[in-house]
Amino acid sequence: MSITAGLVVTTIFDPVVLEGYFRNFEQYGHLDDVDIYVIPDRKTPAQAYERCLDLSRRGLKVTCPTLEEQKAFLDRVDFSANLIPFNSDNRRNVGYLMALDSGSDFIISIDDDNYCRPEEDFFLEHAVVCQQSHMAEIVNTATGWFNICSLLTFDGASISYPRGFPYYARHKQEQPDVTNRQCDVEINAGLWLMNPDVDAISWLVNPARAESFSGRCLVLGERAWSPINTQNTALRRDVVAAYYYVKMKYALTGMVIDRYGDIFSGYFAQACVRHLGGSIRIGTPIVDHKRNSHNYLDDAVNELAGIILLEDLLPWLIEARLDGNTYHEVYQSLSYALEEAVEKFQGKIWNDATRGYFHQMSYCMREWVKACKLIG
Repeated sequence: MSITAGLVVTTIFDPVVLEGYFRNFEQYGHLDDVDIYVIPDRKTPAQAYERCLDLSRRGLKVTCPTLEEQKAFLDRVDFSANLIPFNSDNRRNVGYLMALDSGSDFIISIDDDNYCRPEEDFFLEHAVVCQQSHMAEIVNTATGWFNICSLLTFDGASISYPRGFPYYARHKQEQPDVTNRQCDVEINAGLWLMNPDVDAISWLVNPARAESFSGRCLVLGERAWSPINTQNTALRRDVVAAYYYVKMKYALTGMVIDRYGDIFSGYFAQACVRHLGGSIRIGTPIVDHKRNSHNYLDDAVNELAGIILLEDLLPWLIEARLDGNTYHEVYQSLSYALEEAVEKFQGKIWNDATRGYFHQMSYCMREWVKACKLIG
């Protein structure tokens, strides 16, 4: 019996990126194995719907629900449409739930500027999340953090770090130690050539181009954490219950937090995977990240609150003691632990508004669990 995937992408453009995925799935015989969910927003042009219809006629299984259809679906799974704002990449949550509802064995998340490469079976590389226990190379480090950008070769001599990598762990001697053992991969994070996923501060002071991949896939060990984003990332279907894309655009001490929703969701899912004994793999498949146009000064302003919060949150998260034997239970346990923890954090960014933001985040996490339970 073949395994199936649900691929999720949000866009406010014509999703020409899907042409490459159509060719890749056709080339490697996966057209019947993948359901694609293109989640439009208010700014999405009519061409997006037209392209999805055309691809569907040609054999790619594509769903591109209207805003009304999205709301009707959310009502059916009892997740309030008010918790998924418009004009936000938070709308990929609709796609995650739709893919879960379809019965897909695993979920793939991409951005609309992540182009798959013809020389690699994109589906098969991500399907490692359904492989169950197998031998792999496991990396641990002296710092407890592993810079996944070290698996790429860049055009300059400076060191690059992925977006969401804490600043307190940068530019230290990681001293990676790699061993072989059995593991059960439940999240697979593919990497990106051309424009790496680094934060806006890095784009301003250390712009870099990723030219090649080392060819070595590594699994994060107990002492090797890393940010996980929503670009070229796959999860076993059970993990989706711990992968709610966190809402952004709240005002925190004069800053509006943005562009870090996937980083928070990735860290939270990672904590749950680790608690349940699963693993996270880094490496293939590789995509070409043909980055959409950005104003990096604006991006840096919007990312700063998330960067500051992670400096306090991550040391706590790594040591957090969670409860539960399923992703529903562990993620719910995390939501309550998070509410309690933020009451104790101190510093300029930690005021009533910031704590209120995390309380609402925790509430949304529990609502997400309810919807995933209802879907089954």
